[in-house]
Amino acid sequence: MKEEKTTLIKPKKRKENGKKSITFIGPILLLILGIILLTNSSKAVIIVFYFIGAIFILVGSYNLFSYYKMKKDYKIEDHNKLVLGTTLIFVGIVVLILSGAIETFLRFIIGSILIYNGFKNGVISFSTKNYISLIIGLICIAMGLYTILAENIIFQIIGMIMILTSIIEFIRLINNKK
Repeated sequence: MKEEKTTLIKPKKRKENGKKSITFIGPILLLILGIILLTNSSKAVIIVFYFIGAIFILVGSYNLFSYYKMKKDYKIEDHNKLVLGTTLIFVGIVVLILSGAIETFLRFIIGSILIYNGFKNGVISFSTKNYISLIIGLICIAMGLYTILAENIIFQIIGMIMILTSIIEFIRLINNKK
């Protein structure tokens, strides 16, 4: 019998000449976005609504263009595209015009949900004698009132979380580099 010799194939080492600079781009973008949300959250929300309105208008325009192209080229009328296109353009214009009001409405809805959950936890805590639920309920009520009265506290909190996440990511990348 003939003995076969087995050889192990070792994987080649990867070159990491450009990857270190690319890995820092994500945390930098996260840090910038977090700072924007923390400092200008109400403007950032309005800009997001402008962007959403513009997307609605673009998609609606595309549907209208597609409708008229099909009507001209194939003599087919797709009324769904016509209705969808005009509706999306209308909704996009409304979102652009009422972006500030929509932002206020969302803040009111989120605050109301927090207040409702706070009251619910408070009532449950009295029947179960669980005072941790009472504390959580009071915190929810305070957060709900603050969300309604202050501008975009939720987006400011998201901004703080993004900043902390980017700092943690920077620390992790620096520790991996060593």
